[in-house]
Amino acid sequence: MKKTRNMLMALFCAILAVNTLLYILGEFVQADMAFMSEASQQTRFLLSTLMILLTICLLPLSLRMFKLKRIQADLLERKEKALTVWGTLRLATMGLLLTINTVLYYALEFESAYGYLALVVLLCMPFVLPTMNRCVAETSPEPPKEDREEEHETSNLNPQIESEETDSSNS
Repeated sequence: MKKTRNMLMALFCAILAVNTLLYILGEFVQADMAFMSEASQQTRFLLSTLMILLTICLLPLSLRMFKLKRIQADLLERKEKALTVWGTLRLATMGLLLTINTVLYYALEFESAYGYLALVVLLCMPFVLPTMNRCVAETSPEPPKEDREEEHETSNLNPQIESEETDSSNS
């Protein structure tokens, strides 16, 4: 499991590093990345619509991917191999959305829509951070809902009240 987590964490960090490099090149070095500055209004509109739709559709899908029955069954059955495949797919989807939106932000001369889309994807990245606890939790069966509610109820009891009840019963 540790090897899988390390591979997913390396991919996560690589995505962030590439996009940080793009940001530094575009903002601080002011490299000329406006290779699409001459694009027509129709091209800009179609590209903007396409990226908005892709981001709106693929981002929630990648966040909820491991809750789909087929993927969840695969994760429970094959554990590390399935986590490698599905985790890579999830991170790659989010990474591509982030990178394409960042590149388009600079390529179209600071078109704010792409900046906002990239920011939304970046804000969602911590929700898929491949920690060891998350990797183990995603490859283990969830306890039934009734068991979780009982655990939640018992964990909320105040220890002071319990000790007072014990003291009063002992008297």
